[in-house]
Amino acid sequence: MAFERLRIDNQVAIVTGAGRGVGRGIALALAEAGAKVVCSARSKDEVDATVKDIKSAGGEAISVLADVLKRADLKALTDETFDRYGHIDILVNNAGGQNYKPFLEITEEDFKYHFDWNTTSAFLLSQLVAPHMLKAGKGAILNISSGAGHIGIRGMLSYCVAKGGLEQLTRGLGQELAPKIRVNCIALGAIMTPALQRTFEMDPSFRGKLEDKTPLRDVGRTDDIGMQAVFLCSAAGSYTTGAIIHIDGGLQDTNLPFRLPDL
Repeated sequence: MAFERLRIDNQVAIVTGAGRGVGRGIALALAEAGAKVVCSARSKDEVDATVKDIKSAGGEAISVLADVLKRADLKALTDETFDRYGHIDILVNNAGGQNYKPFLEITEEDFKYHFDWNTTSAFLLSQLVAPHMLKAGKGAILNISSGAGHIGIRGMLSYCVAKGGLEQLTRGLGQELAPKIRVNCIALGAIMTPALQRTFEMDPSFRGKLEDKTPLRDVGRTDDIGMQAVFLCSAAGSYTTGAIIHIDGGLQDTNLPFRLPDL
């Protein structure tokens, strides 16, 4: 009986950034647990590939292109999902990212861009989706953060601030939307995504250096994140809200093997 609580059969889930990496892993896991997944991203080829894999495995999914930096796209994503299915049960705010730049080279536009990409987008989409969940009397929102949200990392200031804001957004929404909607967050460490794989290929020594700085001496997998997403968005996580769950191999400091020199 306990494992049945992990099932989310016929629930409708929106996953942003679902075309690759962590977003793709989450979309696949939610579909395997029974959800109808609305996979969203900017790249049609990538998001269509995720949908194809879900359908090939016997799941149900559709793709909806959206740029999370555009409120109109987020509204269209919400409206299309609700018009098609009549309800929205799960929202995963996964889309985001960062550009590496030293503090004194960061422009005001850079700083605002990172905040909008990682934090404002999650705020806006949550605000669009929440009324549907509140009317239904239930729902789960999951934000995807990073170790950068609580660890200062040279060269990633804008990203650190944005992810810290996303984690505080999680805590605040967990209070504001309770008891009907649960809001949680997963803070990632190094996960084997295509981007990380390319880094390893460019610098064969990078993986060893990174793993040496990680207590569990390994990198995570996207399905590690997918399984945690299923837990937090299903009845199994029904007593969890406002939580930041760390899946990072035990990091207490950055495990990136490069640092900027002192100013």
